[in-house]
Amino acid sequence: MRYLTPALNCLKGFLAGAIFLSMPAWLAAAPHIDEIIIVKSSDNAYFNQSVTTLIDHADESISFEVLMPAQLNADFNGRGDGRLFISFGVAATNAVKQLDADARLISAYLTFEQYRELAIDDQLAILLDQPLHRYLAFCKLLLGLDSVGILLEDDLESDPPLAASADRYDLILNQYRLDAANKLLPVLRELLRENDALLMLPRQSIYNPDTLKAVLLTSYRNQKPAISYSPAHVRAGALASIYSSPVDIGRHLAQIVNQRLEQPSATSVGFEYARFYSITTNPSVAQALAINLLDERELRSGLDRVRP
Repeated sequence: MRYLTPALNCLKGFLAGAIFLSMPAWLAAAPHIDEIIIVKSSDNAYFNQSVTTLIDHADESISFEVLMPAQLNADFNGRGDGRLFISFGVAATNAVKQLDADARLISAYLTFEQYRELAIDDQLAILLDQPLHRYLAFCKLLLGLDSVGILLEDDLESDPPLAASADRYDLILNQYRLDAANKLLPVLRELLRENDALLMLPRQSIYNPDTLKAVLLTSYRNQKPAISYSPAHVRAGALASIYSSPVDIGRHLAQIVNQRLEQPSATSVGFEYARFYSITTNPSVAQALAINLLDERELRSGLDRVRP
């Protein structure tokens, strides 16, 4: 089944950027932040780099404690109201919510898909997803194309909040849905026949170790580039990606923390898209597809001019 709609009408009811929902009780009189407890789902270099960047850019008055989920225990419930949790990844978010369902929490390293599944809309999540208009601006600047296709699951609730208009970039955005009757590769081939490129959005249910090789190979064989959300995909054969690096995520978190220090009662809930981004390209793929690529500095400069 195929859906062809302007991006402005892709999903009603969502707003661009953060979603502001009904205010939970703890926000009505949010206390000053005295301590930030960072909980990492695992001990990896990506999380550690974000932690370092966050601490380097946050107000010096704040003390930080970095823990793994297994280190959370009931003792935290007696440590007062001046603490803020920051979780990295799904496991860490679940651990904090299990410890204290009402704890002040900022969740990072989540895709929109994961955010929806976690049902944490009474807190703030910093998504790995770029806002759609940034993806579209990147596609247009990168390739000068006329149309781009995206794959979505056959579940309205799993749709990304596609509130930006592709018309701004003189670009048609086409959606293709996957369900029990419409399998990945046949739908992907249709998308590639009818569009200039595939735009891969962060959807683990679609792009995962079991499917990635087939997706990128199908794109290559059809001589249509894949533009991704992951630098790992570029190393595997996508043309380019626009994504948030660990440093980008740490900077974003530091801005949120500093804002909360200044205005504890002005806290928002819902989600924010990545504020900062990085770019990577694959010149070998570009050469094989006869695509003349701007270098990454030129791409970044062009995107900054249109402020996507």
